[in-house]
Amino acid sequence: MINHRKLSVYLPEKLYQVLIYYQGQQGFETASDATVEILSQFFNKANEGKQYATVEQVETLKENVIHLSQQIVQLRQLITSSAPNAADRTLYAESNPYNVESTNFEEAEDEPDEILSDFIEH
Repeated sequence: MINHRKLSVYLPEKLYQVLIYYQGQQGFETASDATVEILSQFFNKANEGKQYATVEQVETLKENVIHLSQQIVQLRQLITSSAPNAADRTLYAESNPYNVESTNFEEAEDEPDEILSDFIEH
């Protein structure tokens, strides 16, 4: 036999109407059954897997998400301002006489001394 305690509550009319609506939607026979289910869910007794966050926890999470979003925007701006765009890379490549396309030194046309002296002159 399950031990139940009797609890009497006075509800405002609007809350009572919501309770009766919930009772009908969920198929409970009595308002008492609906109330037990609501309280069980709230206090996490009937559904151990479900957890509810407090309003304070949700607000803290919201603030953290806003802060992280702002940091992402700042990082994107920093990356955009510090990374050369395609036009800058093309201009640099065209104006750079020492553009190394191959790392194989045997294929180099100039001797190392000529490369060094050209570099010092520019």
